[in-house]
Amino acid sequence: PTMSNAPHLETHAAALPEPYGDVLRSARPDPAIAEMVAKYAAVVAPKAAQPVGLIGGSFPRGGRADSPAGRLIADSQLAATQAPADGGAQIALMNPGGIRSDLDCKGTPPCTATFGQIFTMQPFGNSLVVMTLTGAQLKALLESQQRPGAQEATWLQPSAGFTYAWQSDAPAGERVRDMRLNGEAIVPDRDYRITVNSFLAEGGDAFNVLTRGTARTGGGQDLDALIAYLKGAPERSPVPTPRITRLP
Repeated sequence: PTMSNAPHLETHAAALPEPYGDVLRSARPDPAIAEMVAKYAAVVAPKAAQPVGLIGGSFPRGGRADSPAGRLIADSQLAATQAPADGGAQIALMNPGGIRSDLDCKGTPPCTATFGQIFTMQPFGNSLVVMTLTGAQLKALLESQQRPGAQEATWLQPSAGFTYAWQSDAPAGERVRDMRLNGEAIVPDRDYRITVNSFLAEGGDAFNVLTRGTARTGGGQDLDALIAYLKGAPERSPVPTPRITRLP
């Protein structure tokens, strides 16, 4: 901890389970570390402040299933891998745990989005992977969003053009309904090109179906894809309409 955040330690500790709360309560400010943090913060400040594009509103991570932030990132990854030479992607899916912050519009839209904001949102430096899944495998992947015993699904964030319904009270393996790509029904035995990040591609977050994807093509970094997507239009605005329809 630094000198500046020491007064808040007890508040944060109270919100943590033991033994983590006890560790935080016993922490003490370290002036040397505070000085080091301040030094490096000053060094990176000019790069963090660099504008990367204009946004027409805030992109929060919250939502009943997919979120404005998730839709933005998935769309950027689809755009980066859609060309035949880049993998020929048709659908991109983003894990919600990889979205580390909201992208806030600070002021009156359109707002400038900075490199610091984008890096905070996606700090891991994962590369993009395009793979082939059958329609049946894609359904199995989405069904696996609901872990046994979990109260809520881990919602993969879908890119533009891909929609489906989720029947929450259906039996396991029967919750995904009416999968469509650009309005056309997903066919179980047809191949589809899917983009995910390298963490997911290796079965991260227990999405093991993705380890069975074939014809893999490596791509650039997720952060670069998002920056290019923001720079690729005069302004990017939040998409308000969910792509996952939650059914009772």
